[in-house]
Amino acid sequence: MNLRNHVEKLYAQKFEEKYPLVCFLTNYVTVLDLVDMCIHSGGSPVLTDEISEAHEMVEYSKSQAVVMNFGTINREYLDIMTLTGKTANRVHVPVILDPAAITASSFRKYAIEHLLKEVKVDILKGNLGEIKFILGYDTKNKGIDSFEDEDGAEKYCIELAEKLGTVVVMTGKTDIITDGKRMAKVSNGDAKLKKICGAGSSVAAIMATYSGLTEDYFLSATVGCAVMGVASEMAEERMKEREGIRTFKTYVHDAVSMMETKELMDRLNLMEIELD
Repeated sequence: MNLRNHVEKLYAQKFEEKYPLVCFLTNYVTVLDLVDMCIHSGGSPVLTDEISEAHEMVEYSKSQAVVMNFGTINREYLDIMTLTGKTANRVHVPVILDPAAITASSFRKYAIEHLLKEVKVDILKGNLGEIKFILGYDTKNKGIDSFEDEDGAEKYCIELAEKLGTVVVMTGKTDIITDGKRMAKVSNGDAKLKKICGAGSSVAAIMATYSGLTEDYFLSATVGCAVMGVASEMAEERMKEREGIRTFKTYVHDAVSMMETKELMDRLNLMEIELD
């Protein structure tokens, strides 16, 4: 598999006006960022937090991907996610899960265990601490932030991918994407992304949009990491003296919305690894 070629072809579909419909079950902190990133990526977002209609958003509205984010999870929202996820599984719509801050409380631990038991997730995107936590290892997370040493992180990503039968994405200094059989590493991204609330959540929105255009979720996950990483580098190049993080965030959104295929591919630092 020539992953670079496939990334280029999938990204180029952004300009074909296909508008994949993405259903968001997300938090109220970064919701606008996720919706914007979906639109910037050529998608069409729809949102719900009403349990009586959630499954209809997937089955009858013909959503092509579902994003679930744990940022402000509660019991009612967990029920909505479970019902929606089961519906998505039944009608073969990909589920992208961002288990934000799952290490923060016992309820969140219960919630992730419950959801992963009831719903087949197609892409699970998290930081190393969140990935290790799901596997039962001790972690150094604080809220949504991971303070793990990322050396050797590949083994945890592979272990979780094999355990869940899913694509696992670890966002970090180098993003790691694996389904247990293949692995990709994206080494793009500016350090200021860590200072933006919603940067990681936005990656999930981009992944979901491209997941509506392909059945290869390893590929769509790789595109999501590539786009955000390159966009942040383009944003940094625009920064002027006395411009701060809020301006940087705006420039990231600009880059995602305006990035041409050639710009992405010229800047992309991608490594493809075949696993035994």
